[in-house]
Amino acid sequence: MNKQEINTINQAISILENNLKKEKGLALESPETVVNFLRLELEREEREVFIVMFLDVQNRLIESDKMFLGTINKAEIHIREIAKKALSVNAFSVLLAHNHPSGDSTPSQSDLMITKKIQQALELFEIKMLDHIIIGKGETTSFLRDGII
Repeated sequence: MNKQEINTINQAISILENNLKKEKGLALESPETVVNFLRLELEREEREVFIVMFLDVQNRLIESDKMFLGTINKAEIHIREIAKKALSVNAFSVLLAHNHPSGDSTPSQSDLMITKKIQQALELFEIKMLDHIIIGKGETTSFLRDGII
């Protein structure tokens, strides 16, 4: 990728991020906007990156955090850190996302298990998990859309 392409991608991320952080109206106006933002953030990563988007009661983005960095095929997720951060920013809900550098967005058994554990842990604090999105190369899996959660 050349410097101009990288600058263009960074500008697109900035525009999408600003749209997600609007002061008025729903920040998450469409699933497509969120997926496009996540694709720009994660699709070119060469190792697994796990993002948590923290949302307020009106589904506006409070903060998006690349919380965990892994290797080419896994990332170690610490549920305690997700809950701690959600409480510290007073999040009403979260949206999880990570990439599969292999390009295949099909969830692994490990992805399914950690998602369920995160959801159960956050429920103890009355924090909703809206979705878990996996970004592949040109493809995505949404746990909500695909009926996994």
